[in-house]
Amino acid sequence: MNTHGTSDFVIIGGVAAGPKTAATLARRLPRASITLFQKEDRLSYATCGMPYFASGDVDSFAELMRLPWGNERNEQFFRDARGFTAIAGAEVTAIDRIHKTVTVQRKGVPGSEEHGYGKLVLATGAHPAPPPFSIEFSPRVRFFTRPDDALEFRKLAQTGQVGSAVIVGAGYIGCELAEAFGGLWGIGTTLIEKEPHVLPATLDTGMAQLVEQELIRQNITLRLGAGVGKIIGREDGAAVHLDGGEVLEADYVVLAVGVRPQVQLACECGLAIGPTGAIAVDEFLRTSDPDIYAGGDCVELRHRLTGEPVYVPLGSLANRHGRVIAENLAGNPTKYPGVLGSYLVKVFDLNVGGVGLNWKKARAYAGKAAVWGTFADRPDYYPESKTITLKMIYDETNGRVLGLQGVGQGDVARRVDVFAGFLQCRATVDTLLDFEPGYAPPYAEAVDPLHHLAGMAQAARRGTVFAGPEDVDQLSRADAVWLDVREPGEQEEYPLALPDVVIIPLDRLRENAGHLPRERKIVIVCQRGSRAYQAAVMLADLGFKDVVVLGGGRAALG
Repeated sequence: MNTHGTSDFVIIGGVAAGPKTAATLARRLPRASITLFQKEDRLSYATCGMPYFASGDVDSFAELMRLPWGNERNEQFFRDARGFTAIAGAEVTAIDRIHKTVTVQRKGVPGSEEHGYGKLVLATGAHPAPPPFSIEFSPRVRFFTRPDDALEFRKLAQTGQVGSAVIVGAGYIGCELAEAFGGLWGIGTTLIEKEPHVLPATLDTGMAQLVEQELIRQNITLRLGAGVGKIIGREDGAAVHLDGGEVLEADYVVLAVGVRPQVQLACECGLAIGPTGAIAVDEFLRTSDPDIYAGGDCVELRHRLTGEPVYVPLGSLANRHGRVIAENLAGNPTKYPGVLGSYLVKVFDLNVGGVGLNWKKARAYAGKAAVWGTFADRPDYYPESKTITLKMIYDETNGRVLGLQGVGQGDVARRVDVFAGFLQCRATVDTLLDFEPGYAPPYAEAVDPLHHLAGMAQAARRGTVFAGPEDVDQLSRADAVWLDVREPGEQEEYPLALPDVVIIPLDRLRENAGHLPRERKIVIVCQRGSRAYQAAVMLADLGFKDVVVLGGGRAALG
């Protein structure tokens, strides 16, 4: 074994958290020696952009490695422009915490070498989660976590060798790849998910239904609640055997079943591992060894609302980890506050996002409640106005906001970002109602959708009963009367496929309310929800006792 030298700081991993740590640290301590080892040949590539390279939206993989002004993020760039040494094709195979060295095996170089460190940073990332079924791999059966995965698919698609595809897993990557395969390339695509709905880790059932409708509209075949028994790969495709015995033949299969933290080095050198299986770190992103820090997809974090340990592998968080680690290594004590779980994903023509807790994850809040709404993201008269559906979860005992989910063709991202700020401040429904957003017709409504949600939550606390799509089946079984208060043109274009529908437009409701049965539950539906709420106020004034507003309007009915 050869000795290669010693650096003040050694960083293992060169995709997101590693380069960010090194670059920030080099700015803070320009005279420090910093060495980064990256196992792969490529450095600092945009992993989250790979589905868009696969789809053809990004022309070449090189674009995922370039800076805005065109320079490629490679060894020479990091040395000349960022002030640290990056070595690609160099795998760290062991860490000696006692002697403070790492063992490095360089690609194409016989033997290994030792490199000493003063402080060490682990940014080892994640690896594909092992599927809970047997697989016979082939070039046509792949994960989608490394550049070669995207490059191999793109080559086959461009040469017309993929006419059918199966994607196992309907999380972020699975849904993005469904668009990539079925959109530009026109590949017949089947998306399989073992849970009852898509995006199961983040979206509640009703919100997920909106995404499923879009996938079906775009000719993606959904197999929900379907388990895979085994996959048999061939040179020209694969056979996917479902638990029920059905076999799906495909030219290409992607396993998008999630990732697990890459913690082998950490385990072998005795660092503490948290309950999620990722490296345990404190609020300064320091491991159980005070001379070793860790960040990115290999670490466990604390959820800011529940205080529970969570594993959230996202490139945006990894870059923030890099900055925090570098500040601490440079002697500027900086805490990482934890995560709220903000996310965004594009599924064909839908923007999908959320932050905070969904209904399932809000289980610790005994007073949890939710309101739904469908809104225009800009005034309806403005040419670029589009619709978004939002669901807000809050604690009705104290009004504290807990989570937001959004789906629609309109600007979901803005609402997620704003709501994340309110969650960070432990805000309440009343605080949300008081916030002052920017307004002009090209950008927003005069009354923001978040204001509407806050107003609905206040109305619920005063006694108005709101329901969402998860409640539709139960309301139907409860022998409810469905009151449609839309205008005749809307009713003709989108009739309600429900039992026992009574049609009375809002402006004629007061004079015709006598036709409604007072002894039965009345569920009020309009196009988006606002007229239904107004109708509920009107019926309450007329003495009706059992009235429900279908939040989200017609969108809640599918």
